[in-house]
Amino acid sequence: MFELLHMPTIALQGAALGMLISAVALTLLLLRWLRSRSVIDTGPGLPWQIRWGWKPSRALLPLMRYLPALILRRSAQAMAAERWAASVSGERWLAIRCTQSLMASCIAGVAAGILGFSITTAMPVAAIATFLASADWIRRRRMLRDQAIARELPAYLDLLTVSIEAGSSLTAAMRLIAGAAPPSALRDYLERVLRQVRAGRMRADAFSSVAEQFDSAPLRTLATALAHGEASGMSLGAILRAQAAQRTAERFARAEKLAMEAPVKLLGPLILCIFPCTFIVLAIPIIVKMKEALSL
Repeated sequence: MFELLHMPTIALQGAALGMLISAVALTLLLLRWLRSRSVIDTGPGLPWQIRWGWKPSRALLPLMRYLPALILRRSAQAMAAERWAASVSGERWLAIRCTQSLMASCIAGVAAGILGFSITTAMPVAAIATFLASADWIRRRRMLRDQAIARELPAYLDLLTVSIEAGSSLTAAMRLIAGAAPPSALRDYLERVLRQVRAGRMRADAFSSVAEQFDSAPLRTLATALAHGEASGMSLGAILRAQAAQRTAERFARAEKLAMEAPVKLLGPLILCIFPCTFIVLAIPIIVKMKEALSL
């Protein structure tokens, strides 16, 4: 009788747990879809991943300065290449991450209390998962930015080469291309270089400084080549043409590498998903025929 009285409660908890699992699965699928379609956003304003923890993070911001200098420096380096780096410093980013973790922990505690789970387990797990998810988001943005730079840099170098060989200066060519190019990481790179040049910095130093902020090997190579060319008096058109040819060759090599890796990556889905289904479809008629033959 006691077990029968508790059956409705168990059923409700089971239904609530199923709804929670379904909601989490749908949320993960939605986030994966957004990540697959996401590019480096260059529109106005901050992304929603930062906005939902922006205002509450003001309370924790004064405490961030007491963290070790290594953590603050790494956080600042992670923010350096973002277009909103002037608005979100390394300390502010750490405060936002901590605030988001606390908010997620509170939400998980309330949900665990309603569903009857352990609050002491749900809250720290949610806080740690949210803190690590924000780091993974920044890491993925950096990966997408590096891929976009490697894909678009040859075209930008070709445009710069044509402009310089037509008689334009490098600064004027950069200004023309940055004004006509669509929003992208390379456009942001050129605009930052132009801002530093207008502020009175040497052009070679501006290229190197912004390349270090982006932490991109192709941009550092380009900055080094331009610095050597200007120091030795070489033609910038020839340097840019050689850089464009080299970047194009690297892009084709990267595409060939990915094409050769595709068959290896397909082995997992084939072994785990397609082969078992094929064996089941082939085995069921054979088993049925064998049972019919043996029954006779």
